[in-house]
Amino acid sequence: MLDLKPGSKAVLGFSGGVDSVVLSQFLLDRYNIRPYLLHVNYGLREESDEDARWCQWYAQEYRFEIQVLNADPSQRSGENVQNWARKVRYAWFQERAEALGAEYIFTAHHMDDRRETFLMNALRGSGLIGITGMNSALITRPLAHLDKGAILDYAKERELPWREDASNKSLKYTRNKFRNLLAPILDEVEPRWMGGLKKTVENLERDRDLLLGFMTQWKSEWTTTSGKEVMVKMGPWVKSEVGQNLLYKLAQQTDSGFNFEEVGHVLRGDVGQMTRGKNHLLIKDREFFFLVPAYEKDTRVYSIDSFEALDQLPFQLHLEKTSTSACIFDAHHEYLSEAAVQFPWTVRLWRPGDTFRPLGMNGSKKISDFLNNLRLPRHRKEQTYVVLKNETIIWVLGHRIAESARVGEGDNFAYLATLKIT
Repeated sequence: MLDLKPGSKAVLGFSGGVDSVVLSQFLLDRYNIRPYLLHVNYGLREESDEDARWCQWYAQEYRFEIQVLNADPSQRSGENVQNWARKVRYAWFQERAEALGAEYIFTAHHMDDRRETFLMNALRGSGLIGITGMNSALITRPLAHLDKGAILDYAKERELPWREDASNKSLKYTRNKFRNLLAPILDEVEPRWMGGLKKTVENLERDRDLLLGFMTQWKSEWTTTSGKEVMVKMGPWVKSEVGQNLLYKLAQQTDSGFNFEEVGHVLRGDVGQMTRGKNHLLIKDREFFFLVPAYEKDTRVYSIDSFEALDQLPFQLHLEKTSTSACIFDAHHEYLSEAAVQFPWTVRLWRPGDTFRPLGMNGSKKISDFLNNLRLPRHRKEQTYVVLKNETIIWVLGHRIAESARVGEGDNFAYLATLKIT
């Protein structure tokens, strides 16, 4: 028996087919859970509207609450229909679960679905995660270990109504080809194949969960938190599906808006590849993955005409006048000359084409090249501000002052700069 809390709030992906009908009744009978039904009308078949109306009838007849989402197929932009439909429904299920305060998101996948997934993914060359499938920690599948026959028996014994989906017999979809063409051949070749494959799937799922458990324990060795940033050090795990699963789960702990496939694109992508959750970004750098709060590009230009005006900046900048005899000239202290701290200043994000003469150099350098040489991750590079005086950059904030802002040998005073970006 599943370890479900009786009487819990839950949502159930509801198609109106026998699987979701049986699950709605099973949850109510066994756990006193009356799930909120969620039906997606994809608008892809002539029967779609009738399916939605039937689901609403069922909900009213059996006293369930229901909500129907009318999806727009024109929004899929050439994407595979089934992939698009999957993204739509799971994003909506998660959104509604959060809005309703649901503890569970239920779907009615069963053992026949798992066997089909195993065969399809095995032939595509998937790894351990892909071949076992259905591993989302956000989704609970109470029927996962039941065969279709047992589900049909349950429905018939209780005289439950359900709606047949004619598209299940269509050979347009790969899954239906496995179900309607390959399965009968396997029945003839090896009548016990379904039981054997069930054991194989369950064994591999145990191996998968064990490996993920070990990876979770090792996480502390290659994950570092600094302020609001999480840095994940790259390693051999990057090339594995297990690694993708773990990176996805780590991202989900911070922000539930990340998509599993998009996390995979970042994992396998080039340096700078990025995906967005609800409030965070996952960015691939040279040696780390960064999980950082999402940001919008600051297009403002700040005019600084006094020390008090520094307070308008989106970060903390403090300038303290000090005797040059007390200055500690090293990599940990930034000093500007008195002449450099003669307002007005202009402060803004750096722009393509910006140049400056870095402290200690004879010639000028493009800001883009300077930041690339520092090997800054994308989000830090994009959020680098510069200070201009008389339309000349005198300071790349947080990194280097310009030669023109340096403290000279004859200077008696200088300004110690303290920068804090939250």
